[in-house]
Amino acid sequence: MNRSKFSLSLALLLAAIPALAAPKAYHRAPVEPGFPPQAAAALKKYSLPSPTMSTAIPAKPRVVLETTKGPITLELNKAAAPLHVRSFVYLVRRGFYNGTQFHRFADLTGQGGNIIQGGDPLSKSASTRQFAGVGGPGYEVPLEISNLKHDKLTIAAARSSNPDSAGSQFYICQAPVHFLDGQYTVFGKVVAGQAAALKLRQGDSIKSARVIK
Repeated sequence: MNRSKFSLSLALLLAAIPALAAPKAYHRAPVEPGFPPQAAAALKKYSLPSPTMSTAIPAKPRVVLETTKGPITLELNKAAAPLHVRSFVYLVRRGFYNGTQFHRFADLTGQGGNIIQGGDPLSKSASTRQFAGVGGPGYEVPLEISNLKHDKLTIAAARSSNPDSAGSQFYICQAPVHFLDGQYTVFGKVVAGQAAALKLRQGDSIKSARVIK
């Protein structure tokens, strides 16, 4: 084989090898143009550095949310969504969720496929509550898809139209919403306080949150 044919064959071979995907990682949240100054100032106050990867996290940490409907215990699944679980535990330990409201209650299926969404720091204050739904911790978490489904009483990460834009916001499925499977990251489930979780509505709040395992 002459050199030109060898070079062409090598080029074709290299082109056929899929590029190695870069490992997923946290990244800073972009500042959206035209974002309301009042909301932007508030988010700057709530902005945190990304979680460190060196902190040990249990395989299935448990978190208790003390809500206005009663305590709710979540069991998170690190194997299914390691970055989301690490971030959630990190934010709980920083007191990030304390005082946040559940700002969205929606029937996504039209047949009782309800979700209750919270975790936005803008919901803490009456002066910024109108902007709840766009806030976060200052960094974003990339999409992590596993075999976990949007079953009743699972917890998943809310995001924008960008699949890698999750932050602090999450939703609890009060009924199955399986059309979201494969599109949003499911990272845990309610293991105690199920009745309280099913009663949550827009305007309810998280009084405090703590890691218990």
